[in-house]
Amino acid sequence: MVMSQGQQEKDNGATGFTDSLREIQGEYIMLGELYEKQKSYGQKLSEMMKTLQFEVDTTIPIRPEALGQPCRSAYLVSEGVVVVFNMNGGMSSRPLYTLPSDVIISIIQECTPELQRLLSEKRKAESTKVRSMERVLKELKKAQATFKQTRRDETTVDEDEDALPNRPEEQKAPEKAEIPAQTRNSRESFAFRGSFGEKQDIAAISS
Repeated sequence: MVMSQGQQEKDNGATGFTDSLREIQGEYIMLGELYEKQKSYGQKLSEMMKTLQFEVDTTIPIRPEALGQPCRSAYLVSEGVVVVFNMNGGMSSRPLYTLPSDVIISIIQECTPELQRLLSEKRKAESTKVRSMERVLKELKKAQATFKQTRRDETTVDEDEDALPNRPEEQKAPEKAEIPAQTRNSRESFAFRGSFGEKQDIAAISS
């Protein structure tokens, strides 16, 4: 069966329309993925800026040109929030990550030099503190070593004094010498003979 020319053109048109719908659907899906990535990257960049700004603890001014809109002044304050004062003096604030991606990049580029300067100054100040603490620590270690050496010297002197012999005044006085046994016996024998002789004399007189 031979198709008419009109039917063939109609079928070709339907096929082309279907293909276009598929392409549109694919583009829409990829666009949605890009939006999600922009949102995720914006949050990460905002968190990084918040962390760096927390270290310097200061408000960073932003030129109006970086915002892409006329305003009197603008600032990046703590917690990664952008504060804008319009031409009439009104104030508005928005978290950095909620702004358009091109504005986020522009603000970060605007604030980076000032952040770098402030962080460098803080690093130098902290480095000075660390060097001072290191010097004090070294001096304390020297003093501690000297103290330990002094204690060891005192202990050595005490041990040497304990090892010395008793001083003359501390020596015990010699005990009283005992009478030799021979001397005692001779005295007792002499006394015994004397008394015996006296008894003999008395007996002679009695007789």
